[in-house]
Amino acid sequence: MCAASAQEAVAALRAGKTFHLVLLDLKLPDSDGLRLMTLLRREVPGVPVAIFSGQDAPIYRQLAREAEADGFLSKSMDPSALVDGVRTLLAGRRFYDDQLERNRGNGSNGESRPRPKLSPKQERVLCCLMEGLSNKEIAQRLDLSERTVKMHLTSVYHVLGVNTRSQAILVGQTLNLSMPPEDA
Repeated sequence: MCAASAQEAVAALRAGKTFHLVLLDLKLPDSDGLRLMTLLRREVPGVPVAIFSGQDAPIYRQLAREAEADGFLSKSMDPSALVDGVRTLLAGRRFYDDQLERNRGNGSNGESRPRPKLSPKQERVLCCLMEGLSNKEIAQRLDLSERTVKMHLTSVYHVLGVNTRSQAILVGQTLNLSMPPEDA
């Protein structure tokens, strides 16, 4: 069964369909995939839920781990590796395709990922975003125009490798940010 939105997925689950594995995309038109995972855990306890994403940045694997996903499968994986990953998940074991990270030299020795290179102004905007402020409120707090805030948010999304406010907040939470001083 394939669902094009979170709403379709939840409807299928509540209709009593049997699932052996849920492959969840991070980018859904009506929900953040990680947010939907919490609901899936309640609706289908015991069914493995893995992230299946076109986003290959290490931060997405980290977010999947922190959200306690059973695995992470990249859409760019070799087809045979993808099949192996699905078989591993169906067997009740966790599966994270970290091969791409190892190939990039990040190692698998538990070292933390490199911190994204945000400017002090971008960090201030992200901190305000993490407080739940709107663009208008961020502009007022930082004495910027709303247009400038939008520009900084676009840059923040690019640097973090995300596309939505909620994804930026999730990544920001993993960075343990504190508001940089104004003169930084």
